[in-house]
Amino acid sequence: MEVEWKAFELRPEGVELPPKPPGYMEQAKANVARMSEQYGIEMKWNEQSKHSRHALEGAKFAEQHGLGNEYHDAMFRAHFQQDKAINDIDTLVEIAGKIGLDQASFRDALETRRYQQRVIEDTEEAQQIGVTGIPCYIAGNKGVMGAQTYESLVQLIEEA
Repeated sequence: MEVEWKAFELRPEGVELPPKPPGYMEQAKANVARMSEQYGIEMKWNEQSKHSRHALEGAKFAEQHGLGNEYHDAMFRAHFQQDKAINDIDTLVEIAGKIGLDQASFRDALETRRYQQRVIEDTEEAQQIGVTGIPCYIAGNKGVMGAQTYESLVQLIEEA
């Protein structure tokens, strides 16, 4: 089995989403707390990050340099456990260095937007196949969105 990460922006860069209905944010925060409890992992509501485009571009750099999984793990920790701004280039460069990426090359890739088109292509692909949320798992021609049990993911893979 091969895992391929794809970029998907919940809050696309350059697009201001309409205001949420009353109580939405409180419910979203409660859902994060519930999942943290349910799965036994530390997760916090991140107050720092509105957008993730730079982080997603950084993922493409990390993947090209053989550290994609390490990068994704570090981004999840930064976002959900450390309340870091994962669209801030300085923050991303610091994290990239901690996992073994060359900081100067990483910064250059983000500042020149070297991987922006690849992120846009992933986003367009997601729109074409009907992805509306994350996480989304696809095996063969079937997919499921949202947090899934281990058993449901095994079933998805076996059916593919």
